[in-house]
Amino acid sequence: MLALIKLIGRPLFRVLFAVEYYGLENVPASGPVILAGNHPSYLDPLLIAIPIKRIIRFMAWDALFRVPLLGRLIRSLGAFPVDIRRGKGEAAYREALRVLESGDALGIFPEGQRSEAGPMGELRTGVARLAIESGATIVPITIGGASRAWPKHKLLPKPAKIIVRYHQPITLAQDDRAARRDDRGFHQAVMARVAASINRSLAPALRGSSHFEKWYRQPPSHIRSYELAPLVAALIATLVAGLRDTLGQTWWRVWLPVALYYLYLIADLTVFRPQRETKWLRNIMPVVFIIGWHYWLIRALDVPAGAMNLLLAGVTLAAFFPYFWEDYYTLQKFVRGLVVVYYFSLALMLGWPHPLGVLVATFSFITIFSVWYRTNFYRATVVVTLLAMGTAFYLTNAIEIRLLVYALLAAAAVGYLQTFVNAAYDIRKAGEVTTKSAK
Repeated sequence: MLALIKLIGRPLFRVLFAVEYYGLENVPASGPVILAGNHPSYLDPLLIAIPIKRIIRFMAWDALFRVPLLGRLIRSLGAFPVDIRRGKGEAAYREALRVLESGDALGIFPEGQRSEAGPMGELRTGVARLAIESGATIVPITIGGASRAWPKHKLLPKPAKIIVRYHQPITLAQDDRAARRDDRGFHQAVMARVAASINRSLAPALRGSSHFEKWYRQPPSHIRSYELAPLVAALIATLVAGLRDTLGQTWWRVWLPVALYYLYLIADLTVFRPQRETKWLRNIMPVVFIIGWHYWLIRALDVPAGAMNLLLAGVTLAAFFPYFWEDYYTLQKFVRGLVVVYYFSLALMLGWPHPLGVLVATFSFITIFSVWYRTNFYRATVVVTLLAMGTAFYLTNAIEIRLLVYALLAAAAVGYLQTFVNAAYDIRKAGEVTTKSAK
């Protein structure tokens, strides 16, 4: 059962929560070890256990064993109950000691309950006493981001990036174990070392999470410069249609979508309540608008209608998948760059038309941006995007040297983001927000 859960769980968690693991080499492959971590969510035992090849016996709140089906499941996975009330956990302590004396791995959350949204404070000393009595190594573990993935009082989880870091092991000297076996000060000092290891990585993640949650509640941004691009494109399309005497047939296809888009922006500025969902919708809307407007716009501009438009739309939408777990600022940079590439590639189409021009520019930008910023699932994104571009070349047999101009446009857009937009949007550079745990 446990092997099956690990087999399914790791790719599932990778997709749902973009889980990243660091420091797995710090977990001994054999011998008694205590895996002690913070406890921000119900996911934590699985988060800790999934990448570890050995079996981990977890202490679990005794009330969980009384829940139908859940109790049977966690018991089958090797968990054993603990009464978390102070002074009531002696039976669980003896079972934990037996696990360690058998040379097995023990999982424990020394806070004794789910964490609040803050650093670990004073911990219960059971971990220290177990290490002293058994000689087990302690591996502190930081779980960052899980409180956003599954907040304490929410029924179901939501997408959020999670990082699990296994820290350098703490091994107590034999002399100290023998001489200070019953020294409560020594017990507390050991737990202070455990808490310090965990908090070093946890504090930046908490600051970043707090910052983003506050940001989501801020009033919406004014209309950004790249959100004016549809208006400029509509004016140019109107001019082109007027010169070619096709305005009467195309004006509504140009201006109706633009009018609806700006009505949405006005509603976002004046009606919608600021929250995570409305800000994400605002950020992705420029690209959703492009996908919906693309065919009408290129007809109005009288440029090649373009081959593989469905492929272009599908891959562009799929490229957004990793950004459900990326931070707000990386998403903004990606959208800004994609919008810039799209509208400038249309401008190139007026002078150097090619049926795959927009597709090459867009796919090249997605590929270069993903590699440069090492976004979540960037390897998979690059493979899918390059395969899609190769498929378009193969089916249309339309490879020409001028397509390099469109690819260079994509590279220039990434350079623009890195040089001019980075300072404005990526405030992590200033140390204000950290989305990945510190080493």
